[in-house]
Amino acid sequence: MEQAGQRREPSWLAQKRLEALESFQKLPLPESRYTKIRGLELSEFSLVPRSPTGAKASDFASTREAVHIQIDGEVLVTQVPEPLRAKGILFRDLATAVREHPDLVQRYLFRAVSPREDKMAALVGALAHNGIFIYIPKETVLEEPLRLVYLLDEPRVAALAHQVVVVEPHSHVTLIEEAYAKHPQAVGSHLHAAISEVYVGDGAQLQFGALQNWNEGTFSFVRRRAQVGRDAKLQWTIGWLGGRLTMSAVESRLVGPGAEMEDIQVLFGCHAQHFDLTSALRNMAPHVKGEIHMKGVMKDQARAVMYGFIRVEREAQQSNSYQLAQGLLLNDGAHCDAIPGLEIEANDVRATHGASIGPIDEEQIFYLQSRGFDREQAKRTIVEGFLTPTLEQIPIAGVRERFHAFVEQKWDEQPWSSQQT
Repeated sequence: MEQAGQRREPSWLAQKRLEALESFQKLPLPESRYTKIRGLELSEFSLVPRSPTGAKASDFASTREAVHIQIDGEVLVTQVPEPLRAKGILFRDLATAVREHPDLVQRYLFRAVSPREDKMAALVGALAHNGIFIYIPKETVLEEPLRLVYLLDEPRVAALAHQVVVVEPHSHVTLIEEAYAKHPQAVGSHLHAAISEVYVGDGAQLQFGALQNWNEGTFSFVRRRAQVGRDAKLQWTIGWLGGRLTMSAVESRLVGPGAEMEDIQVLFGCHAQHFDLTSALRNMAPHVKGEIHMKGVMKDQARAVMYGFIRVEREAQQSNSYQLAQGLLLNDGAHCDAIPGLEIEANDVRATHGASIGPIDEEQIFYLQSRGFDREQAKRTIVEGFLTPTLEQIPIAGVRERFHAFVEQKWDEQPWSSQQT
């Protein structure tokens, strides 16, 4: 691997980087029983971000919105309109935040996610100098969402990002993360790895929407973890469509009494894509409530595994938890596993789960064909009916609509070129 350039950072952060690098060198790739990582040679990727060429911020955002844009791990722009600055929010790329607000960043960076957790988290911890630091002061309500845009352009460049989101008590904010390939049919491998650390203060509300549509040469590793305070609410909304291999771990820790969480994840896989998705809920205080909804559609030779895990700590009496995972297989070559898990230490709780995987119903196809649909139209209609109840729960209209649009595109896509270089 190429070594990242040295930067001036506080001693505490430099020490964290060294510890993360040591962990990276020792830890194996984060494989699982259902996911083996093939075709990924980390030594082939440059770890030095390249300056974006030929890209302008106006190509991706208006000047009236708060937006952070990265291309191949390098920051293109981070902008905040004056009305938001007047509210006292911090919306800085990570390197700038470390330089301008070192004490505040130190309070939160690596507190929720340790770089020792797995090899790719260690890689981010060691070398991700770019990313975003968001700080919302208490009792601040933002009407418009904050946008994060991550683009992959050049192959063989590692795109790394570290996100820290702090929502102080009684504030309300919506955050939308978009992850796209600049060239959807580009030939060559891409590597993306990211950490998100989220802190939702007492009585605060955060809607975190994310939509991923990498090209099918991308290996993507994402770890998101949130701490949710007393009477606070967190909503995850994540749509998965792209990538060659996607491994994601989302964990929500309800640490304050009355905290609530909802995690909605929807995926559509085709060709030879592989998704390994985990949603974990930890109830750590009384009277908390959490729901996990994961739903996937698999086409062609696509494979997915959806892990749902709920742990109820002894202190989490009278908590209420539910998880549901469902998969729909459109042909014989597609495959999906749904694996629920429960660990309950308290004795006065409600914790339930459900899981179902099955092929598309031929009788439904026959019925729709008898009403004038051709077979492909019938399958699309059934898939839409399968996804709609979950998509309607997504509170962020933009994420919901774009997911629909990308699914329509994927129906007619030709397989990504196998002539990888």
